[in-house]
Amino acid sequence: MKKISKPHDKLFKEVMGDIETAKSFIQHYLPPKIVRLIDPESITIETDSYIEKDLSEYFFDLLFRVKMQQEEGYVYLLFEHKSKVDKHVSLQLLGYMTSIWKKTVPRPLSVILPVVFYQGREKWEAPQWFSNRFSNSDRMDGDLKDYIPDYKYELFEISSLRDEEVKGAKRLRIYLDVIRLRALRGKAAIREAMLRVAVTISELPRTEANERFFQVCTIYLFETTDRENFEQLSELMKTVSEERSEKMQTIADMLRQEGMEKGILKGREEGLEKGMEKGMEKGMEKGMEKGMEKGREELLWKLISKKFPKASKKYFERLKSLTIEQLDSLGLELIDMKNEEELKKHLM
Repeated sequence: MKKISKPHDKLFKEVMGDIETAKSFIQHYLPPKIVRLIDPESITIETDSYIEKDLSEYFFDLLFRVKMQQEEGYVYLLFEHKSKVDKHVSLQLLGYMTSIWKKTVPRPLSVILPVVFYQGREKWEAPQWFSNRFSNSDRMDGDLKDYIPDYKYELFEISSLRDEEVKGAKRLRIYLDVIRLRALRGKAAIREAMLRVAVTISELPRTEANERFFQVCTIYLFETTDRENFEQLSELMKTVSEERSEKMQTIADMLRQEGMEKGILKGREEGLEKGMEKGMEKGMEKGMEKGMEKGREELLWKLISKKFPKASKKYFERLKSLTIEQLDSLGLELIDMKNEEELKKHLM
């Protein structure tokens, strides 16, 4: 399984990159006075990102083209996943908006509605009006104010949402509850949110897109929550869908195996830095690779045996001839296999 290096970004893109989910967010969470001006059927997603490379670790963005009062405009979503408030975000947004406008020249400029997604626990206190970034702007002479550019961004502070405020399409509600888990306090509140997540996931139709969404959610939860909460969610999932619970555990097992392999490789690299000889390095690397393959073969065989108890042991022998990439690919496909015949196609 390919590790997701930025689980926050991947989950955000998986959710908000779906047009129907994006429409649901716009309709339920933007100010009503703005929503009434937007034609929901006109919403389309743009593919360009405007984040600088040195800030991509902290931000992720999506741009939607919309019609507002029959005029072309944009909704720009900036996902900020730092733990602390960024007081410079209004200046950064202005730069991104300018980049968007430059693409439309020489046509008249379109209205851009910037929205900041914030999931940190610390309350957001940065000013939403750009003019507030200027010193003494409230006491500035009127003539001087003419030279100050101004705009406002909307703030969507996920951690401040109350349970009753989580609304919209199913995938949007799952996403918001999953993100909120880290900010919730008290076992009862966490359990209630996780139960909502489990129930709503079980209600999703079994489409390819929803299965991918479920997988990305599971990886995000595995990477960002403590093991006790992850296991509790898996148990709650079992009460509404045993199949979903088993898939969660399968993905978790593969991620744990990958984590163990990374730990082994990191230890090897640290040892080499201390002065291992070249010959020992080659031998050790070869041995590590062999050990990693064997570990994956054994883990995958356990997963196959669990899903298909009557599976022939000849499949295990076949696993030994596969590369690590092929083993990873088979592991992902195993999640959705319905019978042993599908397994046989891959291994015989």
